[in-house]
This record gives sequence, C-alpha cells and structure tokens, in this order.
Amino acid sequence: MNESDMSPNLVEPGQNSESNPPRTPKALVAAVIIMGVMIILGTVLLVGIIIHRMMNHSASPSAPSAVQTMAGPSSLAGPALLKLPRHVGEQVMAVTARPDGALAVTLRDGQGNARILLWQPEQARLVAELTVANPAEQ
Repeated sequence: MNESDMSPNLVEPGQNSESNPPRTPKALVAAVIIMGVMIILGTVLLVGIIIHRMMNHSASPSAPSAVQTMAGPSSLAGPALLKLPRHVGEQVMAVTARPDGALAVTLRDGQGNARILLWQPEQARLVAELTVANPAEQ
C-alpha cells in the first residue's frame, strides 16, 4: 500500500464535524430546561420566604430553660425569677409551659413525694401548690 492509495481526507465528504455538529437528544434538552426552571423557582421561593419572615418578625417570649433562684421580689423589667420554697432533698424534675402563660414546676424528694407549683412569670408569683404524697406512705 503506497501513499497515493490513501485518501487525503479520512472523513467522507459531507461528514465534517465542523459543518454538521452532532445533535443533542431531545430528552437531555428537556431535562436541562426543567432543571433551570426548578432552580429559578426555588430561588424565588427562598427569597420570598426570607422577605416574609423579615416583614412578619415578632419577638415571641419563650419559656425559660431553667428555673433560677433569687431572694426578694423580681423586677418585671428583666427576666422573672422564681424563688422556690424547696424542702431538703427536693429536686426540680420538670418545668412545663401552660397555654395561659403559667409554668408548672414539678419537685420531687428522695422518698417519692412530689409537689407541683404553678407560677405566673408575668406577675412573678406562685399561684398554686399541689402536694402529692408517696402512695406507699398512705
């Protein structure tokens, strides 16, 4: 085989990649368009949520995470502090927020006796006390 037998063009005429680019499958084009639309919609939704939260920002009071002890009445200008009338060996077992704004504080001693104190933080005072004795002692 000599050089003259070989064709100078390895690509047949009309098959040149520069003049005829390969076609992209329609499914791929549709997927790219759908993903672009989803990115735009997600961005618009995220910006809308951020603007909505900035416009409707309200400082809602949250329940305190721990009960603090302080001697004397507390000032309503700062956080309301509760002075617990605890007995020897009593521990705070739970603090539960009620829908009316009061807090129910559960205390329990080593013998299984429990007390529930109902506290109004807005007025910084105890409203009620419920004592629950250990059933074994009755």
